[in-house]
Amino acid sequence: MIVRRLSFVSIGVLALLGAACSGPERKAAPATTVPTTASTTSTTVPATTTSTTLQPTTTVTTLLQMGPGDASIGGTVVGPAGPVDGATVHIERLVGKLTAATELTTAGGGSWNMPSLLGGAYRVRAFKAPDLGQSPVETFFLAANERKTLDLRLPAVGGERIAATVNPNPPRVGQPASVTIQIGVGRVDAQGKSSITPRPGLVISLAGGPGIVVESAPQVATDANGSAAWNIRCSAEGASTVTLTVNNGVTTVKLPPCIAGPPPTPTATTTAPPR
Repeated sequence: MIVRRLSFVSIGVLALLGAACSGPERKAAPATTVPTTASTTSTTVPATTTSTTLQPTTTVTTLLQMGPGDASIGGTVVGPAGPVDGATVHIERLVGKLTAATELTTAGGGSWNMPSLLGGAYRVRAFKAPDLGQSPVETFFLAANERKTLDLRLPAVGGERIAATVNPNPPRVGQPASVTIQIGVGRVDAQGKSSITPRPGLVISLAGGPGIVVESAPQVATDANGSAAWNIRCSAEGASTVTLTVNNGVTTVKLPPCIAGPPPTPTATTTAPPR
């Protein structure tokens, strides 16, 4: 009886020991999977990925330079009255689709000079706001050590501007025509662009010159576009001038010369059919 009790006790003890050993092993399995999951997350978004993506953007932002170099561009700016002081000279260096630009102001005698330039393709223009328009644009290739001289000429566009349009153009002798006069104030902006500001409501008069007759009322007020129109008729071939009165000031306006009228229309003839 005693021996049997000891055997049952030993079996129970062994069973408890086995349960104690097997229990921790089943709980350890999830613990080993957690570190594996965390390491996977950290490797999917590495720090180097962001810097590699931004690298091409920083390399494209390099600015085009105009110098320093061994070439130079200089010259003078002149207008209708001679050399122009205080004019703006706009210089651009072109490489592919990139452009580098700078501006300078003419000094005494309309002179200007831009030293220490790199060679390459250049574009140069000049203007003076608000009354002198843009010069023709000069485009050229500048050698690495070239000293180039440019003389830039500015047209007068400021002040009162008068433009005349004739329909038909040219007018014909003995045939009706119309002439439209537009009056405005010319200006040049800070970028060298020219524009005309219309003068509406201005009462002006048109009188015919030699060989041109004004057939409508001579005195007309300009519309919102600063324009007024008259009916005219040429009476002599080659006639080309009319007289415009604006604010008691008289101006001669040049029109396209009148030409001979249309040739006579041929008389239609009919031929009787043979009998």
